[in-house]
Amino acid sequence: MNVLITGGMGVNGAVLARLLVSKGLRPVLLDNRMDLSLIADIKNDVNLVEGDVLDPHGLEMVVADYKISHIAHLAALMPGPAESDPRLAMKIGVGGTVNILEVARARNIQRVVFTSSKAVYGEITGEQTHPDYVPVFEFQPQRPVDLYGVIKVCCESMGNYYRERYRVEFVSLRFSSIYGPGKQARHGVLSLYGQLIEDVMSGKEVVIPCGGDQLNDALYVGDVARAIFLALKAESPRQWTFNIGTGKGVTLRDFAQVLGNIYPSARIEIGPGLDFRKGEKQSYCIFNISKAREQLGYSPDYDLERGIKEYIETIRRLRSKALSLRHYHRRP
Repeated sequence: MNVLITGGMGVNGAVLARLLVSKGLRPVLLDNRMDLSLIADIKNDVNLVEGDVLDPHGLEMVVADYKISHIAHLAALMPGPAESDPRLAMKIGVGGTVNILEVARARNIQRVVFTSSKAVYGEITGEQTHPDYVPVFEFQPQRPVDLYGVIKVCCESMGNYYRERYRVEFVSLRFSSIYGPGKQARHGVLSLYGQLIEDVMSGKEVVIPCGGDQLNDALYVGDVARAIFLALKAESPRQWTFNIGTGKGVTLRDFAQVLGNIYPSARIEIGPGLDFRKGEKQSYCIFNISKAREQLGYSPDYDLERGIKEYIETIRRLRSKALSLRHYHRRP
């Protein structure tokens, strides 16, 4: 497998690249800027390309030069920036995906795996939220309430069309709420879990006034990477769209308990109640992941404790690498 990862230097791309390297592969990481902060430890084990999914000729060249056989299409504009600049969001999300599908069609790419989101479902209401939390299946109606979700629905539909019309194998993975190293710095308000972890690591007092009872399916980025890898190589799946999560709900208080065990002197206060996002999109839910388990061989490797511990270890390793690189460049 020769894998191209679009958005390869981002939060999910970096972890996927690290997993592929551990499998003996040398992926090609395409991103629109050379930011090595999340891949400093593997930069010599991957191929780095500064490029853009909006450049069809550039994509053709990369696919041809590196004899790409599989594409993990991760490049996207996050929800906040998408709302601020809808034209750019549509260009990157929709236009970029068309370019990926076209190069896949022209170059006989074996499979494209697209990173979708629970944003396609929009608001989660009724029995699928508090207090019942009936798991969300893939056949849940798609009713996006933000531009990010609209774009994901559009890209899934285009991929399905290309699969039916041009036989381009296109797999959509809908992820639950993701946490992982780099998300706090790059995704801001979307990364409350990461903010909580990194504030505790830094010795800061953490006070979250409400939401400690809210259940949500929180997925560590290591399982994101593993799901993509499994989807890239799965043989003859019977469906092409999968929910990827843990299949369980956790609360902010659960995060606080794990962190308190790791950092006994941590000062963490989580208030009671629901809706820790304070009135934003109500997308708290728990995914049913039975189809991914049956057809992709996916099951989460990371429970909450393991996910938090690896998050902490990765942040420390990347910071140490960054410090050593700065020291090296300062040498006379």
